Amino acid sequence: MVSKDVAFINERSNVAVCTLWTKKEVVLSKLEELGVLGKVHAIGTLYTVYGINYLLHTLAQRPQIDALVVYGADLSGSGEALVELFSKTRALPELLWPLGALEPLLKGVKVVDLRSFFARGDWHALAEVIEASYDPSPPKRGVLSLELREPSVDGWPVPVSGQAIQETSLFRAWVKAVYSVMMFGAVKESEYGERQKQLLNLVVALNVHGSEYRLERELLNRFRGEDFEVHFRSLLTPEKPVGVSYTYGERLRAHPLAGDQLAWVKERLREAPNTRRAIAVLWDHRRDLRSSDPPCIFAVQGDVTGAFYNHTAFIRSNDVYAAWPLNAYGQVKLAEHIAAELGVKVGVVTLISSSAHVYEHDWQRAWELVHEHYEALKEFVPDPRGNVLIEIEGGDPRVELRAPDGRPAARFAAAYRDLKPLASFLAPDHAFYVGWEVRRALERAKRGEPYVQDSE
Repeated sequence: MVSKDVAFINERSNVAVCTLWTKKEVVLSKLEELGVLGKVHAIGTLYTVYGINYLLHTLAQRPQIDALVVYGADLSGSGEALVELFSKTRALPELLWPLGALEPLLKGVKVVDLRSFFARGDWHALAEVIEASYDPSPPKRGVLSLELREPSVDGWPVPVSGQAIQETSLFRAWVKAVYSVMMFGAVKESEYGERQKQLLNLVVALNVHGSEYRLERELLNRFRGEDFEVHFRSLLTPEKPVGVSYTYGERLRAHPLAGDQLAWVKERLREAPNTRRAIAVLWDHRRDLRSSDPPCIFAVQGDVTGAFYNHTAFIRSNDVYAAWPLNAYGQVKLAEHIAAELGVKVGVVTLISSSAHVYEHDWQRAWELVHEHYEALKEFVPDPRGNVLIEIEGGDPRVELRAPDGRPAARFAAAYRDLKPLASFLAPDHAFYVGWEVRRALERAKRGEPYVQDSE
């Protein structure tokens, strides 16, 4: 349960102030300066529309309050929703109770909307409304019993797109991908009549950087080893068995329109290593537009940068729990195959899954995988965007970004606004670490103590 961000001043007063996104301490200090703080019952923030439930719960417990002044920055629409709830009795989808249960509050509390006065910096308008509304007489309604019981989220309430995972381990990448879908996937029906949790545009980058991939023991505990090899070999086989609508090998090696696209990708990269046109399209418009079983992987693209071959697979639909490891293994091995023929090493293999999903029949097993291997989420993974050094120079912390080869790349001041652009590009755990260490450096500098990175 979230703690209420509210301060109680004079519990005999009937006036409360909702400051929305403005810090309540700022408003409290200003009201004290204007001499009306003692006529206020409570001052609290309201950051989200969902937070209106907490505000209503407070009003229900404190029948003395019959005037609610809305004064502050409305950055998320929470103020607008609050005003409309009381002025138009408009039901909000975020409400935990039916409107009928809230009727004593909606009729018994007057809301005064002063958001426009806050925007103009008119604090006297707030003080005048508090003065005019102040009435310390006994409450006119009783305590309303509202149970603040929040339902847990079984699916994310809005579609999420663009989750990125950087890994060196295919198994750990799988655990993270499953966790991402189970945590942030929206629940929706599928064309197969079964519910699914879906995350849009899941991007997993496997940073191989020259090492040959071997199946991890944890994967072999859950899948048969021969299934991985069969899947990879099928990518290189142009023949399609009778009765099968398609195989990836057929689309890659014997596409009805493009022919042997794998050979073309190799040839293109061999002749023009800097090309951005080494693409194989596995989709066949003549067959797949109306097909009930079209290919999930619809394109692959190759890139040569320096001494590395980088490989990207575009996947329209990816069953993250049941099929992602096989698809990922196949693409890693396909990348190794292409790299060997080009005489370079594999750099990064990226899988972009437009629809990353887990079907309902696998939800329990998916959570069991995450819980059993939760430590995989905590493993250190090198950030390809480099390393950060933190030092104190002239009494102030300085942050330096260095490339993976150790060369300096950029320097930053330790202020939040200066570091925010850098944090937007670092791996999330790396950004969290930098914030943690910078806080330590700032505290040490303030006390005049020496700071050593990673000393705690």
